[in-house]
Amino acid sequence: MRTLLKRHRKWELRLIFLKAGDIPIENRIALKCAYGCRGYGKRLSCPPYVMSIDEFRKVIREYSSALLLVDEYDTSGIQDVLEAWSGLRKDSFHKMLELEQEAFREGFTFAHLLRPGSCNECEICNLEKCIKPEMRRFAPEAVGINVQKAMEEAGLVLEFCKPEKTSCVGILLLE
Repeated sequence: MRTLLKRHRKWELRLIFLKAGDIPIENRIALKCAYGCRGYGKRLSCPPYVMSIDEFRKVIREYSSALLLVDEYDTSGIQDVLEAWSGLRKDSFHKMLELEQEAFREGFTFAHLLRPGSCNECEICNLEKCIKPEMRRFAPEAVGINVQKAMEEAGLVLEFCKPEKTSCVGILLLE
């Protein structure tokens, strides 16, 4: 765990320890994916291609703890934050993925990252077969995690529509 703490300082990630059983999983989150996300069905790491919320509820019961990972960016100087979002979440994902790999090396055999936002490793996702399976991770929202509520329970506020600050949020499941 010591190395994980060093890594997060290197990248200035905020780490908040959570009990895996306390992570809020809600069926209504699927509505935002299916009826609100223009990327729905366009990535193998998004619904309807990921495990169902009920399947994920079973999986998360096998984990005891998790880390809420928050990567904040000052975007006050960026003209189009939505355009920049793709690059920001990709950078955050790479930091968080390295943290997942470090957790594995430290003995957390089943460490698994839920990435910030949908996968964007490829320009267009090959819906027949992932060409970068070692990079394939899904977002917490894809399996029903209410990220806003998880952050609130950790004493943080996830603000939307604030062009001066953008947060990329992931969850690292640990066991």
